[in-house]
Amino acid sequence: MGDSPLSVKIEPTHIGEHLAGREFVYLITNSNERSHVVALRPVLTNNIARFANTGRTPLANVAANSSVTLTWPPCDSTQTHEHSKYSLVADGVATVEGEELLVTITNAVFHRPA
Repeated sequence: MGDSPLSVKIEPTHIGEHLAGREFVYLITNSNERSHVVALRPVLTNNIARFANTGRTPLANVAANSSVTLTWPPCDSTQTHEHSKYSLVADGVATVEGEELLVTITNAVFHRPA
């Protein structure tokens, strides 16, 4: 990756444009005591990620701490676009809606290994 930047900012409302070849996302929640990571496939609308079937721990963690991180790993080998080897990392604020979790993405970057 040579001289390419370590991170490249993405507008939160444009994340959906960069998900081809990214099969799932890691949802990282925190209870203020410890973190919890789960791999999911959200439905994305603009800068809102909707998660179903998260399990109890993410729902409980969001009740204690609404700050979450989403991390999409690098793309699969079929993708060759400029940022295909970067992870896509986003911060957001989560709310619980019934049995679903909604994350409003507040900022996002492509991030490559140092």
